Amino acid sequence: MTDDPFIERLRALIGRDCYYFGRDCRIVEVLPETDNGPGQLVLEAFDSLPPIQTDQFGQAVARANEHIEVPIQGRDGEFTEELMHLLDSLEAANRR
Repeated sequence: MTDDPFIERLRALIGRDCYYFGRDCRIVEVLPETDNGPGQLVLEAFDSLPPIQTDQFGQAVARANEHIEVPIQGRDGEFTEELMHLLDSLEAANRR
């Protein structure tokens, strides 16, 4: 279980641009851990051509940026590789 100070430090990253597995993204939200699942960092991907969103009937409606949910912790309670990759990319960007 993540503690509140850690979640608050992650929330301080909201609005930061990042590079996540080859995709330009922005951190848009931090979802805390609940009874239904682990906490997640939500990224908005900035692809050159955003995917098409559909309505409830499967009809194309609009193009919108994809949102990616990055789990904070795995079942074993350790930080996920995905989160560590994201934090490493932020650290590398700070060194530039």
